[in-house]
Amino acid sequence: MSHVGRPANASNEQKRAALIKAARVKFVQKDYDKVSIRELAELAQVNSAMIKYYFQSKEGLYKAMIEDVTGQVMSGIKQHLASGQFHSIEGFFRSFYEVIKQSPEFPMLMLKEMILNQGVCRDYFVERIGKAHMALFDQLFDHFKRAGKLRDDLDPKLFRMSLLALTIHPWHMRELVYKVEGIEYDDEFLENLIQHNTQLIQFGCFKGEQ
Repeated sequence: MSHVGRPANASNEQKRAALIKAARVKFVQKDYDKVSIRELAELAQVNSAMIKYYFQSKEGLYKAMIEDVTGQVMSGIKQHLASGQFHSIEGFFRSFYEVIKQSPEFPMLMLKEMILNQGVCRDYFVERIGKAHMALFDQLFDHFKRAGKLRDDLDPKLFRMSLLALTIHPWHMRELVYKVEGIEYDDEFLENLIQHNTQLIQFGCFKGEQ
């Protein structure tokens, strides 16, 4: 059995973090109903009573894990928006994939909650996470609109949908692409994907070349 790993004399914060890390592994591998409290505790190497202590229930741990994963993704994108590093759409794609590489569970968790309905907190996901995530894409639209780079007739909602498809969908397809095409999402492939997506958005949504 693989272990998340923690020191024998772990602090409360370390135990809590170990449980969230175990949840990131288990809830991506299996449907929510098929993940037991016992296996979560075993992977985190803590007593199962710690789940109730820190999160009240398995659902509480699941929600905490969702917030942890998506929080990493959104904070990374927000930092780039705040720093003004998005001078081109290529910068956005590059930043997004760098962030997703650190939290590869995010797209699959989003798929399970929003489309496959395999989680337990779809409404929670939409209200607490989905709307905030959508807002980031709207901020990106506003950023480039203020810079005068977007076509005047561009619909912001369609722009958002296109970016969602180009950023999230490839990660939904990761396992299938590997099995069918033998493609691994290594740095070389992601660089090619960044360049390809940049061309699609640049020539479809922007005024001439950036």
